[in-house]
Amino acid sequence: MASTSPRSLLLLVLAVAVVVSDAQLQLSETFYDATCPQAASIVQQKVNAFVDADRGLAAALMRLHFHDCFVRGCDGSVLLNSTDTMLTEKEALLNKGSLRGFEQIDEIKMELECACPGVVSCADILALVARDATAKVGGTSWPVFLGRIDGGASFADEVNSSLPERTDNFTQLVARFARVGLDARDMVILSGGHSIGQVHCGAFFERLYNFQGLNITDPSMDPEFAAMLKVQCPQTKPFGFMALDATNGTFDSAYYLDLLTNKGLLESDVALLSDPLGVEYAIRAVQDPMAFLNEFGWAMIKMGAIPALEPYGWRRHCAFVEPKF
Repeated sequence: MASTSPRSLLLLVLAVAVVVSDAQLQLSETFYDATCPQAASIVQQKVNAFVDADRGLAAALMRLHFHDCFVRGCDGSVLLNSTDTMLTEKEALLNKGSLRGFEQIDEIKMELECACPGVVSCADILALVARDATAKVGGTSWPVFLGRIDGGASFADEVNSSLPERTDNFTQLVARFARVGLDARDMVILSGGHSIGQVHCGAFFERLYNFQGLNITDPSMDPEFAAMLKVQCPQTKPFGFMALDATNGTFDSAYYLDLLTNKGLLESDVALLSDPLGVEYAIRAVQDPMAFLNEFGWAMIKMGAIPALEPYGWRRHCAFVEPKF
């Protein structure tokens, strides 16, 4: 299949521009040009250093942006610590013990506050970090539209009903993405974020050891792959880790190849191939990896334009809510 043409990319840019202009805020690539022109370079330098020290952080940093935007919009609320009166998103079942990168975000924020006090929002930091972390491990870069306002609230009980779950089928995934203004194609493309990162072995134990309660392995799973998983993830080690695709640590289209060859891990990943749209896109991504990398970037822009539910103000510290300024 031919690579994505310049005309196609232009159409994608224009489509994304419409999405961004329709968002609650008028986001712009040049938002900080006058107030903190070094913001993007500061973030990129810090992210490069973090990922050089720990390549696994790339997936974690990208994931923070996902988990932020799907709950209350892109407002940095996933970064807030709990208080005596507020149990925050960090403490939700789907987040606690699985999200990381908070210390790195705090370090980036501290450097930005030294350079440009009270200017760059935590939500914008998450958007920049996700882009830079992805590009650092093989993805293509994409323009990040800036100007998000941080939220002042974060609630753990809103997380489980908002985020996609590992047991979701195709219809459920489409519905969850639709709630935040993303369509089925966006869902299939953004699922490619599983090109990097790891998952607890227990997350796929049902498929591996007790498919549909029958004490068998999911018959759709490649037998040799299943045998390897049982060695790496015995039933006695549910908290062990397994890479989400065959090229762990490199952002590419191997995730879709794994799905097409029956080597997917999570039910929600395998579910993509239960619909013709998912099958068609997986084949396209494998045949034209560069097209996937570009389209992933545009889908991230669209996701990053999900408006904040309750904008509060620019927080000086990403983990705490302070008086507006």
